Amino acid sequence: MGKIIITINRESGSGGRKIAFRLGELLGIKVYDKAAIEGNKTYKPENKKVTSREAYYTQTQKMRDIAAKESCIFVGRTGFRIFKDDPNALKIFIFANRDVRIKRMVEKYNIDEDAAIQRIDDVDNARETYTKYFAGASRYEVRNYDFTINVSHFTNEEAAQFIYENIKQKKDAF
Repeated sequence: MGKIIITINRESGSGGRKIAFRLGELLGIKVYDKAAIEGNKTYKPENKKVTSREAYYTQTQKMRDIAAKESCIFVGRTGFRIFKDDPNALKIFIFANRDVRIKRMVEKYNIDEDAAIQRIDDVDNARETYTKYFAGASRYEVRNYDFTINVSHFTNEEAAQFIYENIKQKKDAF
């Protein structure tokens, strides 16, 4: 398999981040999430307030620099748009039924259902707003992706394995 760039967008509570990291292990490639991309935030000169737009463009360039050097997985950060024309990019959207997402959030954070619902809604709304503002598109638009998967009936391990097996079958495409 040649170089591959995988971008993963996901719904809150779907397990998408964990699936991305497991997929990275299976493929033997690094995974970059928000914390890794923002890194040490070297883009902030002393005494200068950085706008969110400046931060976004710096993150975008960092992602492009990483992808030029190595196979990788990007979680979020509008990767589907940044690499939309890259022939080595596989753009994935991970989602799950709402009841499954609520249950996962209740278990993960040890919170009640109402708090889980609020958290899911807040995170999904923030991600959608971010994506619309910076990418000019909805993250829910299926045409943004090569592959979408409802993980409601999968464990994170099963979902990562399923995606991995599909990538390996299409290895000649990358």
